[in-house]
Amino acid sequence: MINISITIVNWNAKDYLLNCVDKIFREKEKLYHEIIVVDNGSQDGSIEELKKFFPHIILIKNKTNLGFAKAVNQGLRL
Repeated sequence: MINISITIVNWNAKDYLLNCVDKIFREKEKLYHEIIVVDNGSQDGSIEELKKFFPHIILIKNKTNLGFAKAVNQGLRL
């Protein structure tokens, strides 16, 4: 059972994204959670690095930057 669902919107912010996801996993209080990353067409290697270090993350890849609101709504629909 999932206690919390976290949606992160990313656009060319690889270092921030990886740091954010890493911090979530390092939390001492272990809740059953899911992390959904919606990538808005990043060109900085964000998706490749995310898949490499966190292959269990739910990932939505947009071909272009749809904007924050649309990307968040994509994550919420899941």
